Amino acid sequence: MSKKFSIAKSDEIYARAQKVVPAGSQTFSKGVTQFVEGVAPKYLHRGKGANVWDVDGNQFLDYVMACHPIILGYADDDVNRAVVEQLELGSTFSLMNELEVEVTEKIIETVPCAEAVRFGKNGADATSVGVRIARAVTGREHIAYCGYHGWHDWYIANTDLNSGVPEFNKQLAHSFNYNDLDSLESIFKAHPGEVAIVIMEPLTVLEPKDNFLAEVKKMAHHYGALLMFDEIITGFRFAIGGAQELTGVTPDLTSLAKAVSNGIPLSAICGKKDYLFALEQTFFSFTYGGDCIGLAAANACIPKIQREDVPGHLWKVGEKLKDGFNTLAEEIGVADFFQCVGYPCRTVITFDGQDRYNDLEMKSYIQQELLYDGILWAAYHALSWAHKDEDIERTLKAYERALTGFKKIVDKGLDLRSQIDGIPVRPVFRKVADFNSYTRKGKKV
Repeated sequence: MSKKFSIAKSDEIYARAQKVVPAGSQTFSKGVTQFVEGVAPKYLHRGKGANVWDVDGNQFLDYVMACHPIILGYADDDVNRAVVEQLELGSTFSLMNELEVEVTEKIIETVPCAEAVRFGKNGADATSVGVRIARAVTGREHIAYCGYHGWHDWYIANTDLNSGVPEFNKQLAHSFNYNDLDSLESIFKAHPGEVAIVIMEPLTVLEPKDNFLAEVKKMAHHYGALLMFDEIITGFRFAIGGAQELTGVTPDLTSLAKAVSNGIPLSAICGKKDYLFALEQTFFSFTYGGDCIGLAAANACIPKIQREDVPGHLWKVGEKLKDGFNTLAEEIGVADFFQCVGYPCRTVITFDGQDRYNDLEMKSYIQQELLYDGILWAAYHALSWAHKDEDIERTLKAYERALTGFKKIVDKGLDLRSQIDGIPVRPVFRKVADFNSYTRKGKKV
């Protein structure tokens, strides 16, 4: 049975935050707008394995996993041990540290395009320096992009959160649609000899059609641009060597973060030597670029991902979850409203209100009901090595209860908003390039 729980301490902390923290959160996707406000906890206190505990002591099975970086599980013993040992030695130094070379060599061994590597702390560091490298190498300024690539000016200019971003950025960055070569070629034709780079998330919830990724690479090179895969999410998750290993398409540059160090801040830009060594002529340098804590974590995390075949585990439990959800949706009679899509290692729940219900209210209702069953969820499954078969079985039982509840709302003709016990989820972006859209039953979702 589901149960309601107290979030009194969360609310007390948030009342303090609203006075001193702009937007109330350090990360939009972790803030109150992305969870049913008044129902969901606002602050987590600790995590272990696939579970987290909030500041009020409530325990949840987590499918958000800090927005994907926790690939092994919270507080993984091997990663923690490596970090603690490095802390005893020192976290950052006045000169370089051998870990910079050791982790570089591990990435070169595992990522197909990697011949050289430089490190950052956030994914946006790596994507943005990749753009800078391409501009330095080609002498061009325009960018063609597909996907989400972080908070820097060149990308965020075309969203509705672009206050403070110089206007010229809008003129230099151009979005194209996944599985749509014509939309990419139109950018090259509109800006002949001006596009420096094609940067894209190689795999999202879509499978590339008609050899799409290979054709993108061919087109980019034909028009004199570099190809960069943003593997912030796919790296080490979809396969040891990321999407490029899985698809057999090797880009010129790749950005990595998240799973590379199991949530300890670290990112990397890697690629062909001829391009990476452009960083000897353009500036990419900061105090924590060689911070040893993230490097120590990666030095333990990458071998464990290989040793335990973590991607293989994610595909196995993910397939069980995906197939189980879709079977339930069919059996309960709500498959027209909900579908689990994407690669098993990282699936997404889609919502189709059938012109009857608001999609965000549908998401909010399911999220609420899962919370009442002790599951933290944001419409995707960021699986980890710590998620076991019994967790999947528990989750499917919770989905069964939530979907059955939704079916009753449909059958009784109830107002969905009235069944949500707090403020529904709100969008982060209201205007953003159409990068991850896809068609389900003829309708874009």
